[in-house]
Amino acid sequence: MKNKELDHRIEKSFRAEPDFHLSTDFAQKVAITLVRHEQWKTDLLEYFSIAGVLLLLLAVVSGFYYFIDKEIVMHVFSFLSENVIQVFLVVFLLNFILFADRVLLRLLFRSLPQALPRRGVSTS
Repeated sequence: MKNKELDHRIEKSFRAEPDFHLSTDFAQKVAITLVRHEQWKTDLLEYFSIAGVLLLLLAVVSGFYYFIDKEIVMHVFSFLSENVIQVFLVVFLLNFILFADRVLLRLLFRSLPQALPRRGVSTS
């Protein structure tokens, strides 16, 4: 008895019109949203990769100078400690420029795929 009732409900649902309607460009909107999301992740990964490489290079050069002549490193460290605010502002500004170049500008000005013309509709 339960199977017959279930079969009847399934057949009725196949014949009835749904209560919602999707827009004609729904699939394109979903595809654009997914592409933008993946591009955002890729851009952030590239930014963090470049920032990591720059920090690694800075650490390697600092270590190299430390083993060659510790006095140079101590002078640089004293300069940095005396000018903390200026150094912080310069590092923040350079980091923001790198972030804006690698992520924000690409997000704002990336061209999206154009809509495909429908069949039988002339685009000219």
